[in-house]
Amino acid sequence: MNSKYKIAFNTANLVARFTGYRFELKNWGMQHQKTVAATDETAWRAICQEIAAAGYTAVEIWAAHIDPAKMTADRMATWKRVLADNGLTAVGCAGGFTVETLRVCEGMGIPAINGGLWDSPPVAEIEKLSKKTGIRYNYENHPEKSAQEVLEKINGGSDMIGVAVETGWFASQGANCPAEVQALGKLVRHLHVKDVTHVASHDTCPLGKGIADLSKVIAQLKSSGYSGWYSWEDEPENRNPMDIAVESRRWIESQLAT
Repeated sequence: MNSKYKIAFNTANLVARFTGYRFELKNWGMQHQKTVAATDETAWRAICQEIAAAGYTAVEIWAAHIDPAKMTADRMATWKRVLADNGLTAVGCAGGFTVETLRVCEGMGIPAINGGLWDSPPVAEIEKLSKKTGIRYNYENHPEKSAQEVLEKINGGSDMIGVAVETGWFASQGANCPAEVQALGKLVRHLHVKDVTHVASHDTCPLGKGIADLSKVIAQLKSSGYSGWYSWEDEPENRNPMDIAVESRRWIESQLAT
């Protein structure tokens, strides 16, 4: 295990865990609800054990695994204990910014929310809430094709509001990932490291095997002094991502070591 690099496992990778690792992207919301219903303490412990066994020491927790409607104070304490039992640190919440999600992040000591603006308050209100709680928000690109489009969504960004670049989605939109990362500059505060096979597709693949030009993305971030997390994201629709979890971690490590 190598924990000297800031590499995290994004538990959204397990979107299809409770349907035999088969789903369609258009049914993401359905998978979210299935995950909420199926994630009890036993399931959460099994997830954390598998992630730790793959050599990860940090996790970005998908919102479905910490659904605010279920996260009582006792449940948050249990989830934190399970993380600690497996040597895992929660470094972010993968999901939209809401007041309810913010409550869970405060209760679990999660320092950032990385996701879209689904059901979120206005950006100005997010800024106030982030300053009040100290929990940062990083906007995750999905349909956007350029840094400029991303910046328009967050009013140019700020100390508390940055960008969680999702390389797979940039690539799927035909964007030049390294160029857009460079254009976003210091506003890149988090990275979702995903690769896809071709434009207009969410067909994910092993890192470095697709069109996202990830080696150049990581080199660009390193040259700019980036100090954020590299969160591995896969979310396949027809296979178990745990089969390549170790390979993915080692690939990111190899890029950071050069």
